[in-house]
Amino acid sequence: MPAQPPAPERHTQNVLAEIWCDILELPRVGPQDNFFDLGGHSVLLHMVRDGIAERLGKDVPLVELFTHTTISSLARHLDGAPDSGGGGTHRLPAARAGRRARLGSRRARGEHETAGGHDE
Repeated sequence: MPAQPPAPERHTQNVLAEIWCDILELPRVGPQDNFFDLGGHSVLLHMVRDGIAERLGKDVPLVELFTHTTISSLARHLDGAPDSGGGGTHRLPAARAGRRARLGSRRARGEHETAGGHDE
């Protein structure tokens, strides 16, 4: 017998499915369907975020919608259940910020070296 998700997760999944169907203009979506594979994109994610705030009363950072791209994963995340990728969600912005800082530093050094080469 397949394990049934707890009632709050089913409720969250149902609400998310309704939001996605409205925004993506689809008659039905499944719990394992990927938002982007269904035709979703970043602008529509803003609408999903607004729908979640309105219907579930939760303010979800946009990066979490990029991380949890299925209804099942997003519902588990919103309901606070452990998720195999959940820990990475909170580290992702910091990791990106670190990479951006290093890239900016390399660019600054490169521009300085290039500027010095043109002066000669």
